[in-house]
Amino acid sequence: MIKLFSILNLHNPLQFGNLGMLSIGQFFGWASPSLPVLIQGNYTEYPVHLTMEEASWVAALLTLGGAVGSVACAFMVNIIGRKNTMLFTAVPSIISWLMIIFATSSWELYISRLISGLAAGIAYSATPMYLGEISPPNIRGILASMLTVAAKIGTSIEYIIGPFLSVKNLALVSLVWPCLFVVAFIWLPESPYHLIRRDAGQKAINSLVQLRGKEDVYKEMNSIKQFVKADKANEISFREILFVPGNRRAIIILFCLAAFQQMSGSQAIVQYAEIIFDEANANMEGKHLTMILGAIQVIFTIISMIIIDRIGRKPLLIISSIGSACSTAMVAAYFNLQHNHVDTSELGWLAATGVVMYIVMYSLGMASLFFTLGSELLATNVKALGSTIAIFTVNLWAFAVTKLYMVIVESSGIHMPFWIFTASSFACALFTFFYVPETKGKTLEQIQQKLHKPPNK
Repeated sequence: MIKLFSILNLHNPLQFGNLGMLSIGQFFGWASPSLPVLIQGNYTEYPVHLTMEEASWVAALLTLGGAVGSVACAFMVNIIGRKNTMLFTAVPSIISWLMIIFATSSWELYISRLISGLAAGIAYSATPMYLGEISPPNIRGILASMLTVAAKIGTSIEYIIGPFLSVKNLALVSLVWPCLFVVAFIWLPESPYHLIRRDAGQKAINSLVQLRGKEDVYKEMNSIKQFVKADKANEISFREILFVPGNRRAIIILFCLAAFQQMSGSQAIVQYAEIIFDEANANMEGKHLTMILGAIQVIFTIISMIIIDRIGRKPLLIISSIGSACSTAMVAAYFNLQHNHVDTSELGWLAATGVVMYIVMYSLGMASLFFTLGSELLATNVKALGSTIAIFTVNLWAFAVTKLYMVIVESSGIHMPFWIFTASSFACALFTFFYVPETKGKTLEQIQQKLHKPPNK
């Protein structure tokens, strides 16, 4: 808890590293309150009306843009730096919200969502990289987890204010956040790792002094120089990343965790939350349950951030995966009964409770640990390429899940995707137990040594 208060201190520059993620989170939350309005089609309020097929594209194109953004980030972070890459995300974010404000057709919404996905893909690639390099080992888990907290806060803002604003006004309010990010973040230093790689030694020292709040940083700076020197001497290509044991293991871990994270149902539930709650026939309206859902995911993501450096990454991920599986099984069971024409009038609470519990358990580990581990497992010399592969993969899986969710619901019933989500979460727990290493409290150098050993060592 003391570590958390230290990070949140107004004079600590580390806290602003995740502010841009709040804006990114709003893109993910926008769909839940907006899609029901766009499907109903009130032309006097907003000139765009969507069919169910068009609505699924609006939801899914965000993550397809994210895949493109992750590739673009790979070229940007080593050319203009981690910090400037993160600042750049404000540009497509602002353009995207402006397009929603002035949209007159579904195609303009499609383009807007692709552009916002571009910002999301870059941010989710560059932010963990930046935070992993600027933070000391004892708070790296908390700081890296804050990106998910910030994103969930952004999503929750959309959930809470969305039902009370028009689609245009919601986008107008959301436009404020990327602007605030630029104003706050522009004063932070560049990553000392990146500066050393660019042979800017004095700037790297100045950066570390600003980050640590002390003048005596030469011991850590020497460690960074040795680490970067070793990595620069071992620069590798895409082909070689698969043949270096430590790099290969890191990529396999991130590739599999990306698949499990998205196949657990996260994007489908987040973007279609209000529609799912309405289908559950619970005692409360879907929009009110969605507001509660938003608050809950923020609370439990913060709890995850607090306990991540106490419990450790591996046990927390296993607990989160099993809990997520049990939660989606509750939802699947309810809709399975409904599909088989069993009277579920007294069981509306089961699906609603399952969705809420899923968000609780997912937020405790699966939501943030993929990005935390991404910032820790990848060596500096492969971080740009590795992050690109990881974020590209997670966005492709997210696109597939978000788009195919509605297809499977219409063809097989709403229970079917939730059974798939359940199986995927259980598979994540097994994979984590047998293959994912513990990184809690270890330096980046120690983690690389661990990765180059066999998994059972």
